[in-house]
Amino acid sequence: MMNRLMKKSAGYCGLVLGFSMIATGAQATVIASESNAYALGVDLSVEVNNVAAAQASLTLPSMLQQTAPGAYDMSNTAISVDASVGATFAGLQDADVFASTGVFNGQITSDVDGGNGSRMTTGYSEVNGLGSNVFDTTVPLDLSALLSVNSTTLNSYAEVSGDWGSFSAVGSSIIEDLSIFFLGSQVDLLSEGITADVLAGSTPNFQLIDFNGIAGLDLILNEQNSTCSMSGFCSMEVNALRFAFEGVSLLDAGIDGLINGELIIGHSYAEMTGMPTAPVNAPAALGMLLMATAISVMRARR
Repeated sequence: MMNRLMKKSAGYCGLVLGFSMIATGAQATVIASESNAYALGVDLSVEVNNVAAAQASLTLPSMLQQTAPGAYDMSNTAISVDASVGATFAGLQDADVFASTGVFNGQITSDVDGGNGSRMTTGYSEVNGLGSNVFDTTVPLDLSALLSVNSTTLNSYAEVSGDWGSFSAVGSSIIEDLSIFFLGSQVDLLSEGITADVLAGSTPNFQLIDFNGIAGLDLILNEQNSTCSMSGFCSMEVNALRFAFEGVSLLDAGIDGLINGELIIGHSYAEMTGMPTAPVNAPAALGMLLMATAISVMRARR
């Protein structure tokens, strides 16, 4: 009788202990996400004699940005927009710090709803028929833009997916029919190392310092910045094309001044944060074990 009681007790205890171990396991929840996207981002300033003379700051379309929990799927478009920021300088009747035309699209999605299991968050941007000019002086010098960027289609994509402890990030970009002009003269992209494979996004973070021999002007294609070093966080940022201006001289454009800032075409970003579900604490687990023992003994006596 005692042997049967002990065997039954051990069986019930083992069963409940097993359930308690399952309860204390590392179930996980994706608790938050964020993504943003814009097809064109401009932050440029002109200095003359160390004094700020003009500035251009905008995104097209207006930057989409959202956070979760709370699943979302958002998009917007700016069609045939001419976003010009004009300024007047000594000797010039008008100068556009920046102007651009095209069809600009952005989209962000996330299925993070606060529940358990794998989730996905994305950002996407696209430009069709791009024509952008940086510092365009036309009167009275009749000069072409200091820098012109054109492309038939350009896009970028950022994605973070998975669960706590197993997040992964993916980024990509594509640039079609890219042409770049400096003061009206087309830059030989092949001589700069910009091949078809680079434009197809096969080489992340392709960078050219002092692009086309212009001091302070850097070009980065398929720029990807990812942070997934922690079990509970992962992010991906992609810029299809980014020009960085650091004290670029405007003398060739007829101005004794400098231009600083950046021009980003095709920006997307996604991130997710997760955490393990709170485990059952030790006293609670011990209480479950003692209760299971008592129940098993009573049933065995019957």
